[in-house]
Amino acid sequence: MNDYLLSVLLGIIEGLTEFLPVSSTAHLRIAEQLMHVPLSSGYWKMYSIVIQLGAILVLPIYFRQHIAKLLSTFPEGEKKDCDYLTHPLSLVMIAFVVTAIPSFLLTKVIGKNLESLYVMGAALLIGGIVMWVIDATKAPWEKAGPETPGSPIHTWKMDDIHGGQAIWIGACQILSAVYFALHVHDRRWTTGRNVTRGRA
Repeated sequence: MNDYLLSVLLGIIEGLTEFLPVSSTAHLRIAEQLMHVPLSSGYWKMYSIVIQLGAILVLPIYFRQHIAKLLSTFPEGEKKDCDYLTHPLSLVMIAFVVTAIPSFLLTKVIGKNLESLYVMGAALLIGGIVMWVIDATKAPWEKAGPETPGSPIHTWKMDDIHGGQAIWIGACQILSAVYFALHVHDRRWTTGRNVTRGRA
């Protein structure tokens, strides 16, 4: 396939999946495999990561008003009840650091697994099931609203997130990458054994 046409198709896939609760990188790599792009190629690995810059650079434009509010209210917050550690901007940075450190330490292993359709497919399947279960469980409470007695949902706005939640969000962001990097690096793995390890 012509490289220019391939870039257009992959760009469309990236644009559609980046803002959905799915892995845009996994979808790109799977699409590349279907289009007979060698997953072991260093160039195409780099391409799959660099192409995401387009979607990332759109974020400051799309969220410009919210970003401006975060910056203008730092550190006391919009309600004047925050400090340097509890302001939403600080919590975003905390979540980022929790995500970035393991990602950096496992760069080579994670990069190697970008060649494996088994890893990406398993991650998409397990992640999809987990998100479906959580959504199905919380949907009735979300529909009932924040004032419902006994609601298990305690945080309805980003401004209400606390430090522990920021750390948990960052940990969940990196959890799948760390899990598969550590447990799937062994080429003799099986799905059943992997799931058993994850539960241990």
